[in-house]
Formats: sequence, C-alpha cells, structure tokens
Amino acid sequence: MTDDTLLNAAQQWQRGAGTRDALVAHLTALGREDAPVITDLIQHLRAHAGQDQVGDAPRSTDGWRDELMGSRACTWGGAGMLVGPHVLILTDGQRGVVLGERDTRALSSSVSGSLMLLCQTIVMAEHALNQREMQDLREQRLQSASTSLSEIDPIR
Repeated sequence: MTDDTLLNAAQQWQRGAGTRDALVAHLTALGREDAPVITDLIQHLRAHAGQDQVGDAPRSTDGWRDELMGSRACTWGGAGMLVGPHVLILTDGQRGVVLGERDTRALSSSVSGSLMLLCQTIVMAEHALNQREMQDLREQRLQSASTSLSEIDPIR
C-alpha cells in the first residue's frame, strides 16, 4: 500500500466520502517495515494542515485528556498512531498530525515525540498483558490436566 492510497483514504474520510474505520483498517494492515510509508503520509498531511484551533480536536486540557485516555494505539517501528474517540493522531516522533473529521492539524516536534512515546508505551503494555494472560491460561490448563489425571483411580 502506498502513502497515496492512505492519503486518499484520509481525505475521503474528511470529505465524508469514507469512514474513519476504513482509514484505520488501511493503516493497521501495514507491517512494521512500512514505517517509512507512515512518515511520508505524515509529511503529505502536514503540507495541507491548518495551524488554527478549529475543527474536531479537543480545545481544553480535559478534552485532550479524555481523548488520549480513550485511545487505542498502533506502532510501526519508528511511527505510531493513536485512535481516539474523535481524532486520529499519526506521529513519527519528530513530526505528527491530528486528523479530525473535517480538519488536519500539525503537531510540534515536542508533542510528536511525547505522543510517540505514549504509542509505544500502550503497545508494550498491551503486549505484556497478553503475555501474562497467555501464561495464566497455560498454568490453568496444566493445573486442570493434573487435577483431572489425579482423580482417575488406578486399576488394582
């Protein structure tokens, strides 16, 4: 998939001709090796981004906190995405954009770096949680099997 395809999907969502879920599906279909595609997409989106505070993005600290706390994250090596309730944030750690339903805003490098760290932290925490759950399931299966086997009476 090329950054042109992704750019078209983003623009379609913002024009009302596509859905945010379709854009997210395109993005999450990319592999770790596709980080340069995300970086190129960010660059293209930043070229058309507004610097004002209008649009769908939260305007208050509480609004941003709610948006970030309700986010899901994805990373591609050196790039990351936060999918909040209302906006989609793409960052490569140095540059970033906030995509709303009707607008695109560029992020400063310091904010982009912080959001990249947040993406990585969320993904690592999810991975660790999944590993812990898998280990718990393995232990339960072993305990269940050993309990079941110990209940079988030997033939004498």
